[in-house]
Amino acid sequence: MKKKKTHQYAKRQAKSNTVQPAGSNIAVSKKPFKWRKFSVKVLLLFIIIISVVIFTDSKGYFTADQSNNHINRKWKSFYNFTKTKEVDILLLGNSHIITGIDPFTLSVATSCNGFILGNAGTSIADAWFHLGEALKHTNPKTVVLETYCIGNTEKIKNDDISQIQSFEAQSDVFYKLKTMPGLLYSDSWIKAWSPSIRNHSFLLKDMNRIKYNIKNPNPSQPERLDLGRFARFPSGLEDSTIAKYDRLGAPVKGGEYKVSDHSRKYLKKIMALCKAKNIPVVFLTVPMYYKHIDSYPQWKATLNEELQKYPEAQWLDLQLPYDSLSYTKEAFENTYDKNQHLSNTGMYITAYKLADFLFQNNYSLPDRSKENVWIADFKSQYQFVYNQDAVAGMAGCTSVLKDKYIGNLHIKELLEIQGDKTKTAVLKIENNQELLSSIAVTLLLQQNNNVFNRSITMYSYSSVNPPLHKVYFVNLPNDVKVLGIKE
Repeated sequence: MKKKKTHQYAKRQAKSNTVQPAGSNIAVSKKPFKWRKFSVKVLLLFIIIISVVIFTDSKGYFTADQSNNHINRKWKSFYNFTKTKEVDILLLGNSHIITGIDPFTLSVATSCNGFILGNAGTSIADAWFHLGEALKHTNPKTVVLETYCIGNTEKIKNDDISQIQSFEAQSDVFYKLKTMPGLLYSDSWIKAWSPSIRNHSFLLKDMNRIKYNIKNPNPSQPERLDLGRFARFPSGLEDSTIAKYDRLGAPVKGGEYKVSDHSRKYLKKIMALCKAKNIPVVFLTVPMYYKHIDSYPQWKATLNEELQKYPEAQWLDLQLPYDSLSYTKEAFENTYDKNQHLSNTGMYITAYKLADFLFQNNYSLPDRSKENVWIADFKSQYQFVYNQDAVAGMAGCTSVLKDKYIGNLHIKELLEIQGDKTKTAVLKIENNQELLSSIAVTLLLQQNNNVFNRSITMYSYSSVNPPLHKVYFVNLPNDVKVLGIKE
């Protein structure tokens, strides 16, 4: 019995060792797939990738050149500014606002704090996004919305770098998560959060940038008061460009202007948010050259259909009626392209026009002209002394006299400002209807110990036009000292 069992076992063993012919249908046992083990491996790989991305993002290895990133600079300045101060006039829009107004001039002309949060090439949705973030840090007395961002726009595609830079520069993570679906298409979400993913092509196309970033991780930018200014065009239209208007006609057709549902939606959101915060809104249209737009009255009528839905807001349209005495060719970017901006001179002009509008319509703005902190912020700015009294510590600037009446003229201040080659006498007279673009005065002067009176004509400029007084200028030799003004 024992031998028989041994024999049967040997036969079974031999049978199991027999090689099966090809094509045999006999099933071969497999190990079961272990989802848990697979999931752990995938999770570990994901954690490694995320860790690498977080590390390279924190070090800035894939950060693009930041030397001209005015968007990041602007938001850093905003956050730093609002730690201890309020923004009184908040300006929103696209490139037409950031190149359309000098916020320093607006601030010194209104004696308060103006700040521009705008983005080149973006729509009104971005303005709404900026407003929501700004209101977490400051309580503006007035919001100014430039109207060029209201148009036939949709959600921006193609990973617009300006919008992504703005998204990246803002600090509130939860607010960015909440608003991201309205601003960006889903295929841009991850790119908006990570420069490593956004700029991974540097590995193949720009290794020098990566090497530079490794040697210079996250270089700090000098902190300075920015206010969102983006002065790009130091000179105006050239005669050769102006000739194109006569030869080719206007590059922009006002009759083609439309307002999309996307624009209507976010305009409504902006107005609702300001209404909830009890913040008055001013619509502002920064002009282009008067020959640049054909049939602008049609454009204005179409836009007005939307703006009149918000009767609580006022509209300052500087395109029509057009001030041809102020907005000369020097006020505009030298381009015939459809999207034309203001020159640096034009930025000053528009700042003064907005300041005057706010004063004329009694917007409740604080007077910070006596605050030491405000003076310290602005006294070194080019336009400060033309709008405010001269203060101690202003190099090369001497106040000769203040608050003097000559006939029906109220002389607010007479100054002399030392330049490189000449000296400038500056006369500030309180506004009245009799003041013209030039004025004849008799100045008391001193030269080589000789004191004498000199009748002089002084001139005003459209780029220096405070709302409460008129400013006149005359150049004098460096060795002449201004002593006063004769009644």
